[in-house]
Amino acid sequence: MRWLLLLVAGLICARAQAFGPVGHQMVCDMAYKLLSPQSQQKVDQLLALHEEKHFGLACSWPDQVRALPEYKHTAVWHYVNIQRSDNSVSMAHCPAKGCVLSAIEQHSKKLVPFAPSRAQLEALLFTGHFVGDLHQPLHAGYADDLGGNKTAVYVDGQPSNLHGVWDYVILEQAGYSAADKQQALYQRLLQKQQQWQSVNVLDWANESVLLVKLIYQGYKPGMLVDAHYTTTHLPELEQRLQQAAVRLAFLLEQGWTEPAKASQGN
Repeated sequence: MRWLLLLVAGLICARAQAFGPVGHQMVCDMAYKLLSPQSQQKVDQLLALHEEKHFGLACSWPDQVRALPEYKHTAVWHYVNIQRSDNSVSMAHCPAKGCVLSAIEQHSKKLVPFAPSRAQLEALLFTGHFVGDLHQPLHAGYADDLGGNKTAVYVDGQPSNLHGVWDYVILEQAGYSAADKQQALYQRLLQKQQQWQSVNVLDWANESVLLVKLIYQGYKPGMLVDAHYTTTHLPELEQRLQQAAVRLAFLLEQGWTEPAKASQGN
């Protein structure tokens, strides 16, 4: 029964409130490939404590549990909201209960020093998931429409919203459920990864804010999201997925290798 609840909750949340499973899988799969063998081994050791051993698939776990009573407090960790008059985001936008900015910082710190445990497993999955979320522009969206969830658009004749479009519709229409398509995006990433390596979550968030401004410039209530919309915005979303992967890998690598270097120096 518990796993049925997890499955239902995961399907609901994936459609309504977060990067869809494909987006999260792509980010974490690409990040895993970018890790050193030593860091990949650490990821594997933590995933040995989880029901899902594949990092990309396991990265959707935070969406699957957020509706459960013991994890309801994590719902606010998936996003940060701004006002329409804001041109940037800061830690002041993060409420006392936390937001995606504070969640990334807090959970990535829990991974050091490395000591495999259920707590570190959850910290890894939260970190991987939230880095992905922050790179979906509408997870740094406007408070008054719940990050685009209260907007109104049509996709293939069916009602939807901007948040859902950027979570999963664009990726689905572009065929990113196919493994070869995902691999091609990863190969293109290798040419650019060094320019995106950073661990400044505010920089990542403000890149999303800039995209939010552009997204709303082209938004009209009741608009049709068609092939032209997908073609226009796909490069932006592809780059956000690539950036998220590079930064997740860099964040994990830095956390796990710097302490090792320090101990060797002593």
